[in-house]
Amino acid sequence: MLPPELTTHGARLGEARLRALMAADPGRAASLLMAHAGIELDCSKQRLDRASLVALVAHLEGLGFAARRDALLSGGIVNASEGRPALHMAYRHGARVEGSDAERLVDQTQAQTRAFAERVRAGDFRPGGKPVSRVINIGIGGSDLGPRLVADALTHHAEGGPELRFVASLDPSDLQHAVAGADPETLLFVIASKSFSTQETLMNGQAAREWLAGHVGEAQAGRHFAAASAARDKAVAFGIDPANVFDFPDWVGGRYSVWSAVGLSLETGLGPDVFAAFRDGARSMDEHFATAPLERNLPVVKALVDFWNRAVLGHPARCVAPYSARLALLPGYLQQLEMESLGKSITPGGEPASLPGGALVWGGSGTEVQHSFFQWLHQGSDVTPVDFIGIARHFTSDDPRERVLAANMVAQGAALLDGVQLPAGDDPALAAQRSMPGGRVSSVLLLEALTPATLGALLALHEHKVFVESVLYGINPFDQWGVELGKVLTKGILDGELSGYDASTRAMLARTGFVSD
Repeated sequence: MLPPELTTHGARLGEARLRALMAADPGRAASLLMAHAGIELDCSKQRLDRASLVALVAHLEGLGFAARRDALLSGGIVNASEGRPALHMAYRHGARVEGSDAERLVDQTQAQTRAFAERVRAGDFRPGGKPVSRVINIGIGGSDLGPRLVADALTHHAEGGPELRFVASLDPSDLQHAVAGADPETLLFVIASKSFSTQETLMNGQAAREWLAGHVGEAQAGRHFAAASAARDKAVAFGIDPANVFDFPDWVGGRYSVWSAVGLSLETGLGPDVFAAFRDGARSMDEHFATAPLERNLPVVKALVDFWNRAVLGHPARCVAPYSARLALLPGYLQQLEMESLGKSITPGGEPASLPGGALVWGGSGTEVQHSFFQWLHQGSDVTPVDFIGIARHFTSDDPRERVLAANMVAQGAALLDGVQLPAGDDPALAAQRSMPGGRVSSVLLLEALTPATLGALLALHEHKVFVESVLYGINPFDQWGVELGKVLTKGILDGELSGYDASTRAMLARTGFVSD
């Protein structure tokens, strides 16, 4: 339940004019602005003030946040339903696990993946007798979304190296696109699957192997594969050289796994030094999260703002709008990170949660989205907070396109806040249609520049934000039983065990010819 203090502040601020809040507090811009690791967070356009932020921090502290954060950082069992720690931070040396088996495994794996990536990039790894020119990552969920985002965002930092492509969908065209135009003898496939049993990944891996075998022969095909997996025996049985199977332990969740051996394709395609800088940026945010005062702590404040909008003010969704083409995949990445982690309504004790759980996350890249769904944000009846994500150097760029991009981002935030009455002459009906109500909140995350380090810090910020929100909502952010349900039901359909399915589902399967009547 919400404490009375937050309910009172919510009632006071829920309908407050944002301009009035700014006028009432000359220090507002500074108190709701903070920065670390090349990222600035500006919450001054939120329907918050210093008093409500103090109340939010006090509420978080009252939930025992300090002890929960310590358990997370030190390898405690924070995923109670599966009896596991969540040690993805160990892969950027941001967890307190010095001298542990986890630290030794991380150091060993990182040395192995770096050496492998350097061999591939130097042309010394030649599974088909030729240097590797293209690496194709086969995964799904976190084993795809994270690597795909980072590859797209940092390709301009790549230090030479093979081209990167990705396969996730069971639609055969996805694999066809990934191999199109390639010399099969120069391909390396990386299968990223913790269990080495994920249906989509295994089927795509097998299809890739069959395609390769048709070009290089069955005996040769397995040499073109590497894997990130906890199931080494299954990967070896698939035909992968044991030396090219890299540990992906069960204490790293899929949506937190890009820092681990799941990043092998990135380390190979972008270069080990670029990947190391990406991890370093995340580690800097880890340290900030662990030590900064809560009221100036970027992940904590971002979580408090999002919790405030969702649980106190009742906004069910949040839009993420990066004004950078290289970050176009970020909304999709955050969808999985946040909605798979916070899309729950049951507490770890098995009781119905008293709060609604995390918000729906959606979005797209600017300025394209201004010509699609921003109409809904400005004039629709549902109010949705917006996260603008921009690049500071665009504001002073010599390229006029980047300056216009930056100006558009700022203008959209101002328009959401103030609204406007566009000229309509003396036609009252037209005037009503050309009126934007304003009063719609937004935040800005501004990166100094899009570098490996700032991208790493940005992703780590959101990881920690999700953890803070899980404390506020009283849920476990590290399991995903809703995902598991879909796998179980799919197996039942494939096995033809349909007696437990509803009449509509059975009729559709019969109508489409998937099963006989």
